[in-house]
Amino acid sequence: MKKLVCIGGGEIPRFKNGVLLPYETKEIDEEIVRLANKESPKFLFVSIASSNPKEYFNGIRKIYEELGCIVSHLDINKPYEEIEKDVLNSDIIYIGGGNTKYLVEKLKTTNIDKLLIKAYNDGIVCAGLSAGSYCWFKYNYDLIEGMNVINAINCVHYDKKDKKAKAKFYTVIKENNLIGYAIDNCVALEFIDNRIKVVKSNYDKNAYKVSYTNNKIEEDIIK
Repeated sequence: MKKLVCIGGGEIPRFKNGVLLPYETKEIDEEIVRLANKESPKFLFVSIASSNPKEYFNGIRKIYEELGCIVSHLDINKPYEEIEKDVLNSDIIYIGGGNTKYLVEKLKTTNIDKLLIKAYNDGIVCAGLSAGSYCWFKYNYDLIEGMNVINAINCVHYDKKDKKAKAKFYTVIKENNLIGYAIDNCVALEFIDNRIKVVKSNYDKNAYKVSYTNNKIEEDIIK
C-alpha cells in the first residue's frame, strides 16, 4: 500500500529567530505515525530545504519521539550506499519545508529522488510539509518540477495566498491540463493508493481540488 501525506503548512515547536513557534500540526503528525502501523517506527527527517536544519530537526525529533518513533536525520554527505540504507530501512520519511527549488535540485543531482520514489512504491510512509509537499507533485504553482509521484499541481499555504498567486496557480492548471490540489495551513492531503483523505489540525481550514472545466476554473472543497 502506497502512503503519502502532503501538508499545506503549520508550525512545530522550534526556535526561529529566537522565538519559540507554536505547535499547529498535532493531529496530522499523529496520523502520520498511525499510518506506519508499528510500535516504534523508524522516522527519517529530511531537512535539505531548510535554512536552519538543526533547529528544525530538534523540533521534529521532540514531536515524533513523544509519538513513539525512533528519530534520525538524513545526512546527504554520506556515501550513497549509506544514504540508500537509511532511506529504505525507514518506516516514515518526512521532508521538511524551506526552499523548494533548492530542495528538488538537490534531490535530483544526488539521486536521492530515486530512493524516495522507491521508498514510496515499497509502502514506506512518506510525508512532507510546504516545500516537502511540493516535491512529490508534478509541479508546484510556480512550475517548479517535482518527483511526479502525484501527477498534479500543488499549492500549499493556500489560505495565505493572495489573488496574484492564486491566479498564477489557475493559469498553470489551465495551460498544463492538470488537476490542482490546494492545501491550507494545518491541513494535509493523505494519498493512500488511489484514495484521498483530508486530515486537519484546524477544522476551519480546507483542501481543494481545482480544475479547468467548461472554460472556467472550478474549485471544490475536498470533504
